[in-house]
Amino acid sequence: MTNIFKAIKTIKRIKTLQKELHDSSLAYLLAQDIGFFPENKKGRIKAEAMHDFAHILKDVLDGKSLDEATDILLKDKEDEVEDEEQGEDGTV
Repeated sequence: MTNIFKAIKTIKRIKTLQKELHDSSLAYLLAQDIGFFPENKKGRIKAEAMHDFAHILKDVLDGKSLDEATDILLKDKEDEVEDEEQGEDGTV
Protein backbone atom coordinates (compact mmCIF):
# COMPACT_ATOMS: atom_id res chain seq x y z
CA MET A 1 0.00 0.00 0.00
CA THR A 2 2.88 2.37 0.69
CA ASN A 3 4.03 2.12 -2.92
CA ILE A 4 0.63 3.30 -4.14
CA PHE A 5 0.82 6.37 -1.92
CA LYS A 6 4.34 7.09 -3.15
CA ALA A 7 3.17 6.75 -6.76
CA ILE A 8 0.23 9.11 -6.18
CA LYS A 9 2.54 11.64 -4.51
CA THR A 10 4.99 11.40 -7.43
CA ILE A 11 2.20 11.91 -9.98
CA LYS A 12 1.00 14.99 -8.09
CA ARG A 13 4.53 16.41 -8.15
CA ILE A 14 4.82 15.73 -11.88
CA LYS A 15 1.48 17.49 -12.49
CA THR A 16 2.74 20.47 -10.49
CA LEU A 17 5.95 20.48 -12.52
CA GLN A 18 3.96 20.39 -15.77
CA LYS A 19 1.84 23.35 -14.72
CA GLU A 20 4.84 25.38 -13.57
CA LEU A 21 6.75 24.64 -16.79
CA HIS A 22 3.76 25.69 -18.86
CA ASP A 23 2.93 28.82 -16.89
CA SER A 24 6.50 30.11 -16.55
CA SER A 25 7.35 29.51 -20.22
CA LEU A 26 4.15 31.23 -21.33
CA ALA A 27 4.80 34.16 -18.99
CA TYR A 28 8.31 34.59 -20.39
CA LEU A 29 7.09 34.47 -23.99
CA LEU A 30 4.32 36.96 -23.30
CA ALA A 31 6.65 39.30 -21.40
CA GLN A 32 9.10 39.20 -24.29
CA ASP A 33 6.32 39.82 -26.84
CA ILE A 34 5.09 42.93 -25.03
CA GLY A 35 8.61 44.26 -24.57
CA PHE A 36 9.06 43.63 -20.86
CA PHE A 37 12.13 41.53 -21.66
CA PRO A 38 14.51 42.39 -24.49
CA GLU A 39 14.48 40.14 -27.55
CA ASN A 40 16.63 37.13 -26.80
CA LYS A 41 16.52 34.40 -29.43
CA LYS A 42 18.19 31.79 -27.21
CA GLY A 43 15.81 32.55 -24.33
CA ARG A 44 12.81 32.37 -26.63
CA ILE A 45 13.89 29.01 -28.05
CA LYS A 46 14.32 27.62 -24.53
CA ALA A 47 10.91 28.94 -23.43
CA GLU A 48 9.23 27.51 -26.53
CA ALA A 49 10.88 24.12 -25.93
CA MET A 50 9.80 24.18 -22.29
CA HIS A 51 6.26 25.10 -23.36
CA ASP A 52 6.16 22.26 -25.91
CA PHE A 53 7.46 19.77 -23.34
CA ALA A 54 4.78 20.90 -20.88
CA HIS A 55 2.10 20.13 -23.49
CA ILE A 56 3.56 16.69 -24.21
CA LEU A 57 3.77 15.94 -20.49
CA LYS A 58 0.14 17.05 -19.99
CA ASP A 59 -1.06 14.78 -22.79
CA VAL A 60 0.87 11.81 -21.36
CA LEU A 61 -0.53 12.49 -17.88
CA ASP A 62 -3.99 12.54 -19.49
CA GLY A 63 -3.42 9.00 -20.80
CA LYS A 64 -2.04 9.50 -24.28
CA SER A 65 1.01 7.60 -25.46
CA LEU A 66 4.21 9.53 -26.11
CA ASP A 67 3.72 9.01 -29.85
CA GLU A 68 0.18 10.41 -29.69
CA ALA A 69 1.29 13.39 -27.62
CA THR A 70 4.15 14.14 -30.00
CA ASP A 71 1.88 13.82 -33.03
CA ILE A 72 -0.56 16.30 -31.48
CA LEU A 73 2.25 18.79 -30.88
CA LEU A 74 3.65 18.38 -34.39
CA LYS A 75 0.17 18.84 -35.92
CA ASP A 76 -0.30 22.03 -33.88
CA LYS A 77 3.10 23.31 -35.05
CA GLU A 78 2.25 22.55 -38.69
CA ASP A 79 -1.04 24.44 -38.31
CA GLU A 80 0.83 27.44 -36.84
CA VAL A 81 3.25 27.49 -39.78
CA GLU A 82 0.37 27.31 -42.26
CA ASP A 83 -1.38 30.18 -40.49
CA GLU A 84 1.79 32.29 -40.59
CA GLU A 85 2.30 31.58 -44.28
CA GLN A 86 -1.19 32.80 -45.14
CA GLY A 87 -1.71 36.47 -45.77
CA GLU A 88 -4.08 38.53 -43.68
CA ASP A 89 -6.73 38.13 -46.37
CA GLY A 90 -6.44 34.33 -46.14
CA THR A 91 -4.42 33.83 -49.31
CA VAL A 92 -1.11 32.05 -49.52
